[in-house]
Amino acid sequence: MEQNKVDRRIRKTKKVLIEALTKLMSEKKINKITVKELTALADVNRSTFYLYYNDIYDMLEKIETGLFNDFIEAYDKFSEETASYDNLLSFLTYLLEFIKTNADMFKILLGHDGDYAFIEKFKNFIKYANLPVNSSFSKTKAYYYIPYTISGFIGVVQQWLNDDINVPPKDLAAIIIEMF
Repeated sequence: MEQNKVDRRIRKTKKVLIEALTKLMSEKKINKITVKELTALADVNRSTFYLYYNDIYDMLEKIETGLFNDFIEAYDKFSEETASYDNLLSFLTYLLEFIKTNADMFKILLGHDGDYAFIEKFKNFIKYANLPVNSSFSKTKAYYYIPYTISGFIGVVQQWLNDDINVPPKDLAAIIIEMF
C-alpha cells in the first residue's frame, strides 16, 4: 500500500516535469532550457528533479526511451497475431492513438526543430516492425523501398500533427496502408 502511494507520487512528479519540459520545448530549443526554469514551471524542487534525471538531456532521453518501449511492447503484441490487413490496421491505429495521446511531445520531437536522434530512433523502430516488401521487387528495389516507406510514414505523421490531428487515427491508418 505504501509502495503504491510512492509510485503514484513519483508518476505524478514525472508527469508534471514532462508537461513543463514539453511547454518549454515548444517555446525554445532544448539547449536553452535550464533545470532551474523547468523545475520552477513544474513547481518541483531541483533536488527532486535530480532524483530522477542527471540533466535536461537525460530527461529527454528517458522520455524517448519510454515512448519507444511502449511502441515495441505494442508491436510485439500485434506481431504475435496473424499478419493480415486487419492486424496491420489495428496496429497502426494503436500507434497513431498513442501518438495522438502524446501529441504535444511528438509535435516537438518530430517538428521543424525536432530531435534528430529521436527521428532516427523512430525510423529504426519502423525498421524493427519488419515491413512487408512486395515479393516481386528486385533485391535493390526492396533495399530502397524500406527507407522510402519509413520516410513516407514519418512525413504523414508529421503532416497529421501539423494539421492538429484532423483525421481520426483509424482513418489515417487505413490511408497509410492504402498508400504503401
